[in-house]
Amino acid sequence: MTETTSPPIDSRRARLRSDIRLAARVLPTHYPLGTFIAVNPLAGLQSMPFEQAIRRSRDLYGTPGTLPESTFRALHHQGRITDADVDSALTRRYPLLADEPDVHLADRRLTALELLRADLLHGVEAPPPRRQVQIRAEQLSPEIAGTVDAQTAKWSAAFLGAASWPMPGREDGFYAAWRRLAPGDRTLPRAVRTALRATAERPDDAILDALASLGVSENTRIAYLQAHLTRLPGWAAHVHWCADRDAGIDLLQYLAMRLNYEAALLQNHRGCTPEQPPQPTPPTARTRAAHLLQVWGITEATETEITTAARILAVLPAPSRTMLWQNAFEAHYHNRLLDNLTSHHPPSAPPAHTQLITCIDTRSEGLRRHLEACGAYQTLGFAGFFAVAIRFTDLLGGAPADLCPVLISPSHEIAEVPAPQANRAAGRRLAGATNLAGAETAFHAAKESLAAPFALAEAAGWVALPLSAAKTLTPSAVGGLRRRLQDVISPTVQTLLTVGTMPLAERALFAQVTLTTIGLTEHFGRLIVLCGHQSDTENNPYQASLDCGACGGQGGGPNARTAALILNQPEVRDELRTVGIDIPNHTYVVAALHDTATDRITLLDTHRIPPSHHADVERLEADLLRAGRALAAERCATLPGARRRLSPRAAARHVERRSMDWAQVYPEWGLAGNAAFVIAPREVTRALDLKRRTFLHSYEAAVDADGTALETILTAPLVVAQWINCQYYFSTVAPTVFGAGTKTVHNVVGNVGVIAGHVGDLRLGLPWQSVSYHDRLLHEPLRLLAVVQAPRARIDSVIDRNPILQQLFGNDWVSMAAREHAAEPWQRWTRAGWQPWNENLCQPTTYHEEMIS
Repeated sequence: MTETTSPPIDSRRARLRSDIRLAARVLPTHYPLGTFIAVNPLAGLQSMPFEQAIRRSRDLYGTPGTLPESTFRALHHQGRITDADVDSALTRRYPLLADEPDVHLADRRLTALELLRADLLHGVEAPPPRRQVQIRAEQLSPEIAGTVDAQTAKWSAAFLGAASWPMPGREDGFYAAWRRLAPGDRTLPRAVRTALRATAERPDDAILDALASLGVSENTRIAYLQAHLTRLPGWAAHVHWCADRDAGIDLLQYLAMRLNYEAALLQNHRGCTPEQPPQPTPPTARTRAAHLLQVWGITEATETEITTAARILAVLPAPSRTMLWQNAFEAHYHNRLLDNLTSHHPPSAPPAHTQLITCIDTRSEGLRRHLEACGAYQTLGFAGFFAVAIRFTDLLGGAPADLCPVLISPSHEIAEVPAPQANRAAGRRLAGATNLAGAETAFHAAKESLAAPFALAEAAGWVALPLSAAKTLTPSAVGGLRRRLQDVISPTVQTLLTVGTMPLAERALFAQVTLTTIGLTEHFGRLIVLCGHQSDTENNPYQASLDCGACGGQGGGPNARTAALILNQPEVRDELRTVGIDIPNHTYVVAALHDTATDRITLLDTHRIPPSHHADVERLEADLLRAGRALAAERCATLPGARRRLSPRAAARHVERRSMDWAQVYPEWGLAGNAAFVIAPREVTRALDLKRRTFLHSYEAAVDADGTALETILTAPLVVAQWINCQYYFSTVAPTVFGAGTKTVHNVVGNVGVIAGHVGDLRLGLPWQSVSYHDRLLHEPLRLLAVVQAPRARIDSVIDRNPILQQLFGNDWVSMAAREHAAEPWQRWTRAGWQPWNENLCQPTTYHEEMIS
């Protein structure tokens, strides 16, 4: 006999690390709270068609990928989904339905389409999804599986989130610190502690030992590792994010802990294996046919008739019905939007005295609409970092912030410095801010330490009680007092940004990219306003989710200021003239900041505005105030606790109070409702109320002959918008796994994230209060629709060059409607080529193959 030998240990360790990398592909990305970036939680499955990806997600997480059937049926009852929408979705999926003979059921005669629609409306609902990919402990002892999770959450929080009481031995890395401390945990049985004391010194060896003890073969190892990673996907995702940031922890160490807990606990498990509950099975086609007969009160159908009906119903398995409902729901919105864009003919606009360039954010749509109603304003949309990818350090110092999309890296470091005449004032501001920051740090440190909260309560309780009551009952008064106090202690000061450190060629390129991408190359007004955005709210761990995604989850003011300074520089304008962009001398560029919680728009660097433009700026500020108040009144109609019909002035006061209220869980709706991304000239949407549901990116195909601008838009802003869309989508349809649950039980874990209650998984997505009010959805979970006005051949060439776009459009994560000009009907992009928007899309074989199966 030939003796077989195991592979060398180095080879086994390398293979294990490779398997962990493969297993981790199913994990989402989890950014810290300070830079909370929208992500697609199923990004690792994006190489699959959307429907297949949510089926895979259902197996991994036990979570749905759409709204439940009962909700879709309620939407149908409300008219949000019509019979025509359902029929269209069915015929697109099964083009040969029309060739099926009618079905006779006693005295009823139905087409195959009508039968399937009846099943969608009245059929037996499929059972809820269950997690299929499980660890041994889930199968043998759910109590042990829960213990593994509890220990994982405890040690992960201790290593990653503790600030005032750091984990002993943290400097040696997570696994070494855990291995030293875990055997001393007296909440565990002695035998388990003994087993933990014997774990290998290296985490990869510890994993190999644990897998062997659990009986996991190499062929099933990746699936088993995924089963562990998806038990607590929030912690696993954040650990995965930390791995490349020298944080002392990675998935190898994380899995070594989990697997060794499981192996030690199961090794000492003496209880009997619980009987597994029966796996619920979806209703069969025959059961569904019988149910429909019962709904209709038919008792005389023959066996042949029932069999024929069941054969038709078999084409749409019960678990797949929600996906068909999803398609119908999306079609209802998509068709109405495209019909509105087709029939819309905006009134001619007067020559603009001011051009306002906002972020493409859906909340900017309302601001643009209301400002244009004030007079001769032209508004345009561009990603809110305004093409200047910067690492910014403000006047107060501290850690620099990367103000750019996470898809790219900052290319320049920009600092805020005092204006020449403001050095003394800057010293006062810095000293005051340092004192305020020190007091706040001491207060929070006292709250977080073990004994100090008692002394703090004794010393400050008599002050804290009335102060807390005042902050709750009169938040605007307290907020105003605090602002005035801050202005006294740390007064504002005139500052400059060090844009001169950028080479002239790069400054000119930034300016050229911004202007040509949005098509603003001529007919300049006296003012160009670059308007970034941020959201000022109180006591809100998720504030970064309301700030500018294009600026890395932070406010876009510094980007607007940087871009404005560059565009005002004479040497930059000289360079632009060499490429055909002539900004006249009478045009001045102003930076501004839109607070989306209050809809107050503030002009920045006003001390630099020349006297020749003071009158223009006064008019602008008056109109921005008017537009912001009108937008606030529009938003108040949907904000909980706000009267539906408030005057613009009263609405502005109301939203300001909300933003200062530390108990307010609905400060604003953020990007709830987002559903479409329009890449087109403003004439396509101007004066059309899009209900703050669309990203609006300006684009003029005539000035983009080589498609460079279109490629930039499709591969950067559109991709980020799809992340936002998916985060809202999955936070709505699967709030317990991909959302964050209710804010009312959140506990903040440092800057890492939040947990629900005192222990548990890091929450991955948005809180329930960001997408709903009680049981009413404020965000309708629809996949993104890209609407593009450009030559289709140009779109094809861009998609052909970019695999990410082939995935998004080819796998149905994003739909695309396009036309070359306003007189042309909308066409749908498909892998098989462009087709009229409402034409059936499936290959004829699809229906036939499913009928046979």
